[in-house]
Amino acid sequence: MKPLARLRLDPWGRAKVLEADPSLGLEGSDLPCALLVQGQDPFGRPLCARCPVQRELKRGAYRASTPLLLKGKRLRCQGYREDGGFLIEFYPEKAESPDLLLELSRFTQHLLRHPEAFPEALETFLGTLRKALGMEAAELFLADPEGHHLILTAYEGLHRKAFLEKPWFQLGEGYPGIVALKREPLYTHALQQDARYLRQKVKQLGYQTYISYPLELPQGLIGVLNLASRDPGAKHEEALDTLSRIGPLFASTLYTLLTRLGEAGLMALEQHLHRGEVSQARHNLLKELKRFSKATGVRVATRGGERLELGLVPTCAMRDCPAWRGEVVGFKNGLPDCPEAEGRSRICFPLWARGEVVAVGTLFHAHPPKPPTGPAAPVLWLARLATPLLFIPLPEEPPELEVYALGGFRVCYRGQELSPKSFGRTGAFRLLKFLLANKERALYADELCETFFPHLPPDKARQELYTLVYHLRKTLPGIVEREGAYYRLHLPEKRFLDFERFEELMRKADLEEGLSAFKTLRQALELYKGPLFGDDPYGEWAEAERAYLQERALSGLLRLGDLAEALGYKEVAKEAYARALRLEPFLEEARARLLALRG
Repeated sequence: MKPLARLRLDPWGRAKVLEADPSLGLEGSDLPCALLVQGQDPFGRPLCARCPVQRELKRGAYRASTPLLLKGKRLRCQGYREDGGFLIEFYPEKAESPDLLLELSRFTQHLLRHPEAFPEALETFLGTLRKALGMEAAELFLADPEGHHLILTAYEGLHRKAFLEKPWFQLGEGYPGIVALKREPLYTHALQQDARYLRQKVKQLGYQTYISYPLELPQGLIGVLNLASRDPGAKHEEALDTLSRIGPLFASTLYTLLTRLGEAGLMALEQHLHRGEVSQARHNLLKELKRFSKATGVRVATRGGERLELGLVPTCAMRDCPAWRGEVVGFKNGLPDCPEAEGRSRICFPLWARGEVVAVGTLFHAHPPKPPTGPAAPVLWLARLATPLLFIPLPEEPPELEVYALGGFRVCYRGQELSPKSFGRTGAFRLLKFLLANKERALYADELCETFFPHLPPDKARQELYTLVYHLRKTLPGIVEREGAYYRLHLPEKRFLDFERFEELMRKADLEEGLSAFKTLRQALELYKGPLFGDDPYGEWAEAERAYLQERALSGLLRLGDLAEALGYKEVAKEAYARALRLEPFLEEARARLLALRG
């Protein structure tokens, strides 16, 4: 149906009338939409000044609508995100159903630009589809990348809790599993008598019509879309005809998005894997899983017994976790129960590579998502390309020791991240920092005593120093050598120190020109995430090395900006100068160049 009026709004809400029925009196241009429309809510109160459509769109929704009164006419104001602004359309309040292909096209465009909005956008689209087909509930089950399970990813409609009774199906189990196995639609108008339908709470609420439709592409099954109604006379023919038209495009949209998630997860690790920084690559994967799933904590456990954690993570024995057998399990979310779980909601999922489970991931949520299983399938797709590279032993062994000291301080020994508690004494952890800051020097024992125990008598200070060295050697065997009255740091040959690698790349860039220097500088400056030992900013013992590395980073950023300008990469140059100013706000050379580029 053609709208009565169409307006295009810029990000600040100023409206341009594209077309409008003369009876609506929408005249003027470059006016705030609220001033141009001056609509009212159904009770006659001003509505546009507190426009709910713009509010929802600015929060990230791709579509929003509200009823309003305009010049005595009952209308529906409907908005979409579009090209940095918004498209607003006005329809009669009881207009025909929207064009679902057009809705799906807008949904697709929005997700390709904003993949992080996947859960909210998917629920909004399911709501539009449900209402257009006269149904009371719509749900989407996505298949995991291995094609073993179907997991409830989005739900929109009435009686949510009843439909969450069982949010996980194996192939061949229940309506979604049967449809996934046979790849054919399935429907019924007598749900309560159908033994194939397994959610008893839905039957008890009187639902009669249920339609299950496979979303399939040549690559395989992506998921299953379900519609439900308590009306036994609901027309399944119309629904199936609509789904046959939009299904291929919907399946393609989902597959494209899920594949792009996997590629994004892989790209976040690429540079680290190229440099042999396996621990940092794994850490980045956890960050991506946490960010996308909006979890408060993430854990990944490997076959070798390693545990990688990020955020707030409760303890878990994981002695007999079904996820190792390929199941998706959980706690307080309708998934099969995790035998070790207690406390907060969680989802445990297998990470596959070459046909076997090589690691188990766990998501923790302080406030469970809606539905609680929503993040499970997307994070499996996000991790699927990265998992074989991170959790299958590579032909070449990773570094024995990995140290990340630029911007913070992290230590990994033989693939296991060490915390201050791993060293037995906090002082041993700090001693390691001091030795790393002076890794080329032999340090006199009395110098170390003066640094760490300035207020103790010499004999007592020396005894305390021996204790710290003992704990340090116990955690990192062979890391400290003693030569008479001196101590020296002894680093293994297979090692990665981010500040050492940063300096190597900066020296390499000093000898290069043009594009070659540009690439090397970018690689070096990716390592510089902040001052040396940024978690210990008052450590005066590191001040000289810290200042030297920051000066190297500042000069590198200025040269990178200069090279980027010469090569025509103006946005890269702007970012380089802006980053230099974040490191040193009074660096006038960077400020002048940035202002010149911005015009």
